[in-house]
Amino acid sequence: MIFSRISFKLVLIVGISLLGMIALVPIALSTLRTQMVADRQAKTQQMVDVGYGILAHYQKLESDGKLPREQAQAAAIAEIKSLRYDKVEYFWINDMAPKMVMHPIKPELDGKDLSGMKDPAGNALFMGFVDVVKKQGAGFYGYLWPKPGFDQPVGKISYVKGFAPWGWIIGTGIYLDDVDAVFRQAATTFGYVCLAVLVLVLGASFVIGRSVTRPLAKITALTERLAAGDSAFEVPYTDRNNEVGGLAKALAVFKDNASAVGRMHAEQQELKQRADGEKRKAMTDLAGKFEASVQAVVRDVFNEARAMQQAAQGMSETADKATDRASFVASACQQASSNVQTVASAAGQLSSSISEISQRVAQAATVADKAAADGQRTNDTVQGLAAAAHKIGEVIDLINQIASQTNLLALNATIEAARAGEAGKGFAVVASEVKSLASQTAKATDEIGAQITAIQAETNQVVGNIESIRATIMEVNEISSSIAAAVEEQGAATQAIAHSVQEAASGTDQVSQNISGVSDATAATGQAAGLVLQSSGRLTQKLQSLENEVSAFVAGVRAA
Repeated sequence: MIFSRISFKLVLIVGISLLGMIALVPIALSTLRTQMVADRQAKTQQMVDVGYGILAHYQKLESDGKLPREQAQAAAIAEIKSLRYDKVEYFWINDMAPKMVMHPIKPELDGKDLSGMKDPAGNALFMGFVDVVKKQGAGFYGYLWPKPGFDQPVGKISYVKGFAPWGWIIGTGIYLDDVDAVFRQAATTFGYVCLAVLVLVLGASFVIGRSVTRPLAKITALTERLAAGDSAFEVPYTDRNNEVGGLAKALAVFKDNASAVGRMHAEQQELKQRADGEKRKAMTDLAGKFEASVQAVVRDVFNEARAMQQAAQGMSETADKATDRASFVASACQQASSNVQTVASAAGQLSSSISEISQRVAQAATVADKAAADGQRTNDTVQGLAAAAHKIGEVIDLINQIASQTNLLALNATIEAARAGEAGKGFAVVASEVKSLASQTAKATDEIGAQITAIQAETNQVVGNIESIRATIMEVNEISSSIAAAVEEQGAATQAIAHSVQEAASGTDQVSQNISGVSDATAATGQAAGLVLQSSGRLTQKLQSLENEVSAFVAGVRAA
């Protein structure tokens, strides 16, 4: 989902920061205007104090008897009437009636009763001046009054102060449209500064975001390729000394390990196939030779048996004399039969050993599957480590953004406060926002610690999985030992077969000896007995050949 992407989170952080900055603009502007009005009011109050000092000076001359009241008042009025500040601002004097004593801009008001004069909003402004003086002695009062040279009334705030010895009220004021004009100019300048900061923040956010998201996207794509079994690529960003470089180096290590495992697996498969092929070839050749030899021996034995049958026809007359010898021959044949049974039993045991070897091989395949499963779990653990590293990238970027904002706001607050002097008090709100951004930076730092802990946990899990793979390899080694034992058992069975064959040969020798005795008892048979002896000799040679072939077969099986 788009909400879980790092790029979206970066944009969200920048957006929240910009919204906070935009929210600060009206607060700062409102504070600035309030401060400007307060500064003008303070200046107005100071000017009234100056005029008040002039009145006090001439009243002292009166009290000291140096001037009569009329002259003292006339001198004070003349001096105050000529006073100006900010080029156009002036002072007026009225009494508590109220009646205008002196107005430098509208002299037609001098001496008139002002109790009924109201501004366009209906405020009896001069009565308001009197009320302020009666209640507080001095204070501010807002009303509408035309500027010098204009007829249209505008907003004005005046400071009035009572002069009790003469019963006068001296006052002066500021026009709010002048304050608004200065405020608009300051607001325009502030807006340009905010716009420049906005452009700078957006540019820096874009550059920083691209520097983080592009490498992470590239490493993520390569990790997916590695998980799919494709390791034919080069890992970028390994020369970096930051978190992205560390992640790239970790991916390079996993890539190299995956390539090594793939090569080992291919080599093992090749060796196994080669060994199986050679074994099948040897067994096939051995079986073919054994089959051909046995068939040839059987055919020869069959032919010799026919010759012996023909000779036996000539020996029928001496059968009674050969009865005793034949019994002994039967006993020897029974012994030979028992030896043949032993050979069969040994062959069965050899077959059982081969079956056990097959079972062990199957078990080795199962263990190999288990090793593959362990490798998969290791791969899953690596995926968790990548996710945690991604999260660390997000948090680090959050810290960078907040730190950038904090530095920028702190710099602006410092510059503006230095320029404004006493007026710099209005930037207290900006300083408060700087502290808030610093708190966010601390929280982001805590989150980095939590993510680092998560990475350590994932790394421990990888170590555990590698240990499991090592145990699996040890189990494969044990199975190989079992296979070796089974092969030794097969060798023992083969030796038993050879021993039985030797006993069969010994029995055959006894048969030959008894047949010789029969030949002595049947000397009268002449040529027939000679033929039997010759056939018996050839049969002995063929049996020896059979023994040699069986020995060769056993040797071939043992070599396999």
